[in-house]
Parts: sequence; structure tokens; C-alpha cells
Amino acid sequence: MITALASIFREERPVRILALARIAFGCLLLGHVLRLARELRDLGYFGDRFFIPMIPQAWVPTHEGYTFLLGLIGVLALCAVLGMRAREALLVCAGSGLYLLACDRLQYHNNRYALLLLGFLLAFAPCDRAFSLRPSGEPVERAPVWAQRLMQMQVSLIYLSSCGSKLLDPDWFGGQVMWLRAAKSLEIIERSGFELPGPIAAAFGSKLVLNVVSKLAIGTELFIAIGAWWPRTRALALYVGVLFHLGIEIGANVELFSYTMWASYLTFVRPELRERTLLIAQDSAGARWLGALLRRLDWLSRFSLRTVPRGEISGARLCAIDRDGTRYVGAAAFALLARALPLLFPLWLPALLFARAQGATAARPAAAA
Repeated sequence: MITALASIFREERPVRILALARIAFGCLLLGHVLRLARELRDLGYFGDRFFIPMIPQAWVPTHEGYTFLLGLIGVLALCAVLGMRAREALLVCAGSGLYLLACDRLQYHNNRYALLLLGFLLAFAPCDRAFSLRPSGEPVERAPVWAQRLMQMQVSLIYLSSCGSKLLDPDWFGGQVMWLRAAKSLEIIERSGFELPGPIAAAFGSKLVLNVVSKLAIGTELFIAIGAWWPRTRALALYVGVLFHLGIEIGANVELFSYTMWASYLTFVRPELRERTLLIAQDSAGARWLGALLRRLDWLSRFSLRTVPRGEISGARLCAIDRDGTRYVGAAAFALLARALPLLFPLWLPALLFARAQGATAARPAAAA
């Protein structure tokens, strides 16, 4: 066990992905503090009404102190986004947010705690070595990533704790909670003047269907928590997580929780850069246009782009080459692109299934040669 723990602290990987995570969490922390500022403007200072501090009341800030802290958190979140003393800014920003959560138990929500805790852990990762206006240290390609592992563990713990609480809650496990949420969603839909098709409306009102959906939700969280750790299931687990939180975002008000979890998925992305290649036919204007677009969508630097004669890619307009050298064209190539590009990721599984239904084949380097 000691050897395993030591290997975690010695592990070094590329850090560009962590810089993207820093920008994402900086934006989320900025959104969090703006919400607190709106509450202060609309509802007034929380200390002027009933509140329950989790720390000694003498440690709770005054109205002026609270206002100052909100401004400080906002400035530091912006510094984290821009990369100006980013790790220090994240540490103080998220730490101050955690302190304010402890000032009033009534303002505590799991989604807020998850955002602040993950932001706090990210401050210990080398997330300031790329996309920074003022890097805190010398630019490096690789650095220790033990804090990234802690973030991954925390993400899994969030799903496991949610899954466990639902298993122990008879209302959740039996579908009652889902039934109440579905009824509320139907009311909102009806007030908007939109009418659902009959089968969908019947499913929303069926306790049997919602009972099954409740158990699927529990199984989904368990699969994400475990599947994200295994290379063979990681992409599918993250894909399920994207759709899972999209459903939550549509059916429930969870503030920034879905965006927090989507941002946390960056910590599970393989950090090595440009391990895949996209070959583009020289004589295809459409392929060249697509290549230019992909350069702007490849935020994670998954692909190296090369322009080659059409004969080198067997007459295709473009060819995507995976890490292991397998070549893909047509629908299979698009599926590989969707898997690697964040904005296209929701299309990955449909594209993959379509490619397989079309009988798309892949060629190894030797076969292609």
C-alpha cells in the first residue's frame, strides 16, 4: 500500500488538460459568487435574518465583511480563469467559499460544496502551466498530478454517496421521488401550453415506469463512479454521465451541479496530446474546411492534422487514425472525431452505432499499406 501511495505522488503526466479544467472551474466559481451577489441584493445579508452557523458565531463576517468577501472571490475566480497566480487564486477563492458555506447551514447544498471542494483540490494541481497570462512557474510539459487523482476520487465519492443514499431511501428506491418530480414537470409543461404525446405523458404518470427509472438512475451513478476508472469503459461512463446530467438539468434545479460534474470529467481525460491523426485530402475543399473547423473544436489537442494526396487515404476525403494506428473513414471516422471532441461528444455513441450498422470497417497500418 505504501508503494502504491508513493507511486501516486511520483506520477507525472502532461498538464494541458488541467489548465482547461482550471478555466472551467474558474468560470463556475465566478457564476457561483454572482448568484450569491444577486441573493445579497434581492434578499439582503443572511446574518440579518434567521441563520444557523456551523462555526462559532463570532467568526461569521459582518455585512460589510461578507460583501468584501464576495468581491474578493469574484476577482480571484477571474484571476484563475485568466491564469494570473492561478493556483493561489483558486486556493483562496474556493477556501473562502467553503468558509462562507460554514457560516450558514441554511445555504449549504451538496452541489455548492462539490464545486468548492473540487476547485480547492484543483489548486494543488499544476493547472497554471498552460493558458496563463502570468504563469506561476517555468512552463513544463509534465508535472506531478497527485491532486488530479484526489479530484477523480472525489468525483467517484460524489456518485457513490448519492447512489448509497438513494438505495437507503425507500421513497427514492421505490420511485416516489421520481413520481413527484415527474408530476411537477408535467405541471410546468402544461402551464407553458405545450402538450406531450400520449405515450410520453402516460410514462410520466406511470408509477411502474418511474419505479424502473429510479433504479436505472441508481445504477447509472454506480456505473459512472466505477466505470470512469477503467480505460475500456471510461468513454462510455463519461458519455452516460453527460446524458445523465443533461436529464437532471432539464428536470430539476441543481444550480451549477451538472456543469461542475461535466468540468470534473476533464480530470479523467487521457492527458497525452495529439496521439491521434487526421489525414485530409489535398484536393477536397470540403475536407479542408472541415479540418479548419476541427482545429477550433479540438480543445483537448487530441489530433495532429496532415494534408495528404487522396491516394494515400484510399480515395477518401479524410481519414482518422486512432492511437493504435487503426484507420477510420466515413461514419467510423466521424465517430472517432466525436469521441475526442468535447462539443461533438454527445454524438459519439449514435455515430458509433450508425457506423457499425453500416458495416464500417477499420484497417490496421499493415493492412492499409
